[in-house]
Amino acid sequence: MNMILLMDIDISMTFEQFLQKVDRFYHDNEFEMRYGQSLMNMLHKIWPDWYNRISGTDFDCYYDDGIVKYTLEYLEKEWDDKNI
Repeated sequence: MNMILLMDIDISMTFEQFLQKVDRFYHDNEFEMRYGQSLMNMLHKIWPDWYNRISGTDFDCYYDDGIVKYTLEYLEKEWDDKNI
């Protein structure tokens, strides 16, 4: 069984850098996690406040990879508006 590790991230990163980190984390753990789980876990590690804001809402993709697109659109808008 592989150990799933969350890496420390510089919170000054761009949205694109965040996506690269999520993608790398997903590919490193693809047999243990779905993409939505990887995305939410990385968000929790980097910005727990924003994880808490969307957890349990229509943007929470942890249990549903079908809404990852909407989660990413929402996060990107908030990121661009400097709310993150």
